[in-house]
Amino acid sequence: MNHKHIRGIWQLIKPSCGYTLIEAIIAIAVCGFGLAMILGLYGMVIKTEIVSKAIFLQSVEINSIADEIGLGLKDGSTEDLREDIEVILESKYPDYELAGLRKDSQASLYHLEIIHKGKNSMDKLFHIKVFWSQHE
Repeated sequence: MNHKHIRGIWQLIKPSCGYTLIEAIIAIAVCGFGLAMILGLYGMVIKTEIVSKAIFLQSVEINSIADEIGLGLKDGSTEDLREDIEVILESKYPDYELAGLRKDSQASLYHLEIIHKGKNSMDKLFHIKVFWSQHE
């Protein structure tokens, strides 16, 4: 049996001072894994921030569309609700179009379905409620 070979392995595992090669490799692996986790979490935070900002901006735009339609219908000069809404959308919001218009059971309340043609041909459907009467 070669005792020099065993003593050489033992020195790698248990040196007289400092860290062994195995301990150094384990420490580097643990630090690398920790760094990868931190960078992964940071990437998820950035992605979440981008998505939430996009949702916020689109909700602001939908609210402004609802306000524009509400103000446009208050003047009472329109005879056709669908036509007036389409004119508002075409003039100020060309990416949006009226998909549906339903009268609610409540007097003068209408449900609008508005489609947004987004990137990658993804359509998003939004529901808006407006009050409208021909006799206002």
